[in-house]
Amino acid sequence: MLETAFANLRFAASMLFGVPFHERSLDRIVDGMRATIEELGALGDEANALVGGPVLDEKTRHDIQGRRFRSQAMRAARETAYYPEVLAAAGVDPAKLTYKDIARVPVTAKDTLRDNPEAFVRRTAKIATRVTSTGTTGWPTSVYFSEYELHVIGAFAAFAYMTERRLDPDDIVQIAITTRATLGMLTVTRGCAAVGMAVHPAGMLSPDHTLRLLTEKHHLPGKKPKVSVLSSYPTYFGQLVERGLELGYGPSDFGLEKVLTGGELLTDGLRRRSEQLFGELSFLQNYALTELDPMTGNLCLDGHLHFEPSAGIAEVLDPESHQPVAPGEPGVLVGTVLPPYRETTILLRYNTEDVVRALAGPFTCSLRNLPATSHVLGKLRLSARHDHGWTFMRDVQEALETVQAVPLPARYGFWAVPGGVAVEVRVRSATAQTRRALEAQLAERGVPVQQLRLVEDPAELDRPVPLRCDLQEATFDRVADHSPAVAPVPATAARGQAGTGLAVARGT
Repeated sequence: MLETAFANLRFAASMLFGVPFHERSLDRIVDGMRATIEELGALGDEANALVGGPVLDEKTRHDIQGRRFRSQAMRAARETAYYPEVLAAAGVDPAKLTYKDIARVPVTAKDTLRDNPEAFVRRTAKIATRVTSTGTTGWPTSVYFSEYELHVIGAFAAFAYMTERRLDPDDIVQIAITTRATLGMLTVTRGCAAVGMAVHPAGMLSPDHTLRLLTEKHHLPGKKPKVSVLSSYPTYFGQLVERGLELGYGPSDFGLEKVLTGGELLTDGLRRRSEQLFGELSFLQNYALTELDPMTGNLCLDGHLHFEPSAGIAEVLDPESHQPVAPGEPGVLVGTVLPPYRETTILLRYNTEDVVRALAGPFTCSLRNLPATSHVLGKLRLSARHDHGWTFMRDVQEALETVQAVPLPARYGFWAVPGGVAVEVRVRSATAQTRRALEAQLAERGVPVQQLRLVEDPAELDRPVPLRCDLQEATFDRVADHSPAVAPVPATAARGQAGTGLAVARGT
């Protein structure tokens, strides 16, 4: 008990003052939280408050963030190849920075990091791992991490899974993301293992293969009989829904309860349509980016994306002027990970190219004490600026995936034309009824459609939005022949698995 108390004190000191986390103390806190759940079945408000950090008024928050940003900027100026010249050219003395001066620091472009990732690594860093983004919208971006950083990321994943009873030790978790997403795989695996869950990092295999894995019946001591938690991308989850319904599966075939998802847009239409296959599910969404981990955004029930101020600074800036936008206006999310969370790859005011809307408090939601933006609207480079303003991916995708005539996930493209946007979308059948349904949904969401093109073959799309589900991995197993005979397959599914079962990887 005394050791746990000291661990809590060390943790609180790191959260408040920015000193490095004591790794063994993090482990003791995880063990203590897990023991509490196993004994009492729930964590108290004190645990949630500890992990969430102190409640700060705006002035105190700005003071703390200003000091930590100054410390990070001094590191960047002393120990990276990129920032000394950039800060000097901007007339910025890192040692004299205050919170108000942060806006004077130039924004770091994604392409700059992508072109020379090692220019952002501290000379004294103890490098353990190089990870990359998936490269869905271009060449993958590389970021380097120390073992300390990976330990912190795993511990905070465990904290997140245990607070508010999100996941339980008796859960079986299947990870269905591309194994190229090293950091995502590592984060979920370490976090789940720390909680005591059974984890299967299966990767993103063919939907037929994954569906069979989800139907397997297990006989593990202290665990649920089937996979109860799936970690995946929304588009791949959409593929599972589409294929599962084609094969005749239904809610009775699965034990799935929760879906951990991120990296893409999760639409209300996909959530509703997934109930036909899996029944009612809980979706746990957050915002995480390889370049900014472990600075993550947590989605509250009101749809706000909240950021823990001790971990980083989130700004919403105009994509051209890099000035703050007014509340309600769209802008790019710009983030800085602060000490003690980041020590290897230093990024000051990193432009994520993810579009959100700025929000003004006060908030009334469960995370009301944390600064927030809107949920992500899409990537800037995949958005369309036209005569009436902007159209974002969320505007279009929310409309399309509501319509049953659009196979999941929606395969579509859109771009600016005089008077609004042109939209193309794959449909099951290009009928007049389908066109009317799509036009109505797009109009309801304020999309100024000037041209709407329906295709039945996705290869006919001219400018398709890239989807992460297309990063599938191959397997030599024939699913129908080699899957364990522990879960019955619907007759339609058996007929549908007469092929080789090989998934062909296709990059975007």
